[in-house]
Amino acid sequence: MLVLKNARLIPELTENFDEKYADVVIDGELIQEIKPANSVSIPEAQVIDLEGKTLMPGLIEGHLHLDLCGKNTFEENVESDSYRIMRCLRLAQDNLKKGYTTVRDVGDRNNITIGLAKAVNEGMIMGPDILTSGIIISPTEMGNEFFGTMYTEADSPAEFTKAVRRQYQLGADWIKIMGTGAVMNPGGEPGMPIIYEEELQAACRAADYVGLPVAVHCHGTEAIKMCIRCGVRTVEHSSIMDDECIEMYKKSDRSFPMPTMSPMINFLEFPEGKPKHYIEKAERLTDTLIKGVRAYKENNIKIGWATDAGVYEGSHGNGIYEFRARVNLAGFTPLETLIQATKNNAEILMIDDKVGTVKCGKRANLVVFDGNPDEDIEVLENVSMVLKAGKIVQL
Repeated sequence: MLVLKNARLIPELTENFDEKYADVVIDGELIQEIKPANSVSIPEAQVIDLEGKTLMPGLIEGHLHLDLCGKNTFEENVESDSYRIMRCLRLAQDNLKKGYTTVRDVGDRNNITIGLAKAVNEGMIMGPDILTSGIIISPTEMGNEFFGTMYTEADSPAEFTKAVRRQYQLGADWIKIMGTGAVMNPGGEPGMPIIYEEELQAACRAADYVGLPVAVHCHGTEAIKMCIRCGVRTVEHSSIMDDECIEMYKKSDRSFPMPTMSPMINFLEFPEGKPKHYIEKAERLTDTLIKGVRAYKENNIKIGWATDAGVYEGSHGNGIYEFRARVNLAGFTPLETLIQATKNNAEILMIDDKVGTVKCGKRANLVVFDGNPDEDIEVLENVSMVLKAGKIVQL
């Protein structure tokens, strides 16, 4: 049993407790009690005083790639699975050390992250909880070979149905589909749909049948509308929108945007050594992306929080880059971004019965910061302690 005393809580991220400071009792993997500060005395418990620190639910990363580290993609493609497995573990732990107790991996090579997630779930290794889509399902598209075995191709409703069932068979938690061209794909045009609506409908139907939610890589306007019509759970990036897209999001209780600001901003800020097509597309799309994220705020649309970590070097565990972008460029308050990265993501990813807020009975996936991150986003760099399933993380 563990008692976290004198913890400063964030009301918007705490349930069924109204005071600002508390003693939080953790028994095994779960939060057992939340009591007024300095009111708990359990002789046999380990006690940690958190005076001057903020305790909040563990951060949830909604879109990353543990099998990418921002190196030359062609070089990564030829590295052995055994090496990549160890690197995936290291990158997962890099995220955990920064307070990300849950991550969603939306595309790897050879289904490496499915095995990694199983090892974490079984307690073989310490890492964040991992939701994984395994391999991405894509229509045949120019430049797909750039990503090696990260894609499996499908070109009809029947082929998409079979591909979904295959990822389900292999143990995926999510289904990831390419809906438009990609910034990183040398042959892809981000605004252009590459999937037929009947193909996406078939994939969503097959996924619904086995209880798997669908995430779709989608930059362009018409493809965003297609995703919402088909009931896609998360629209990844969701960059290029018109007023109809916004209205469709406002009316939907099933489809949610998962914007990622930091990669394109990074491509422009640090262009040296990056492929030319990264820079060219980022120059065309970044202003539109920022405008779209501002529109989410202006229209009170629930959005997820994600970084696309893995697409540029040093991005794993460097979520502060995304937080800064949302605060400084899109106009969100620090508190609003923290809600996106905890409560919103838990609800959107459908794991809010277990994580996302500090609440009795929920999993003790928690992070402690020196200072007040809900007032100053830079405080997220000052991680004091991370707890995963009630255990203090020591890596």
